[in-house]
Amino acid sequence: MEKQLRNMFLLGSAVFLLSGCTVSYINTDTLKQNYEKKIHHTTLLGKLRSKTDVRKNTFDHVQVFLNENEVQRNFEVTAYGSYTPLILPIIRPERPRLEKNLLWKAARKASKLNADGVIIDNKNDFRVIKFK
Repeated sequence: MEKQLRNMFLLGSAVFLLSGCTVSYINTDTLKQNYEKKIHHTTLLGKLRSKTDVRKNTFDHVQVFLNENEVQRNFEVTAYGSYTPLILPIIRPERPRLEKNLLWKAARKASKLNADGVIIDNKNDFRVIKFK
């Protein structure tokens, strides 16, 4: 009985640890659509915008780029940031949370630093930039 319980615990632990190791991709179109939806169609965000953001109309002033080549102007990097959500792999994988919040969190951090834009480097890291 004790051996069965130990084996079940080991199997459950292995499934829990390995469930986060799946290979997946994040579509950039989905990222952009979720970002636009979060900015324009969420009433909760409208309430949060006036209380926590440094500038009014934060998302009109901060530009989000998915590639350094999209930036058509000279810029300097003012900060590096990352968004790593707390996840439990079996309950909810990381990808949907990143798809919904990555661009929004990066833009909010840039607005708090009074920056002009954000460049998304990979699924967790971004650079906050100011135009020269």
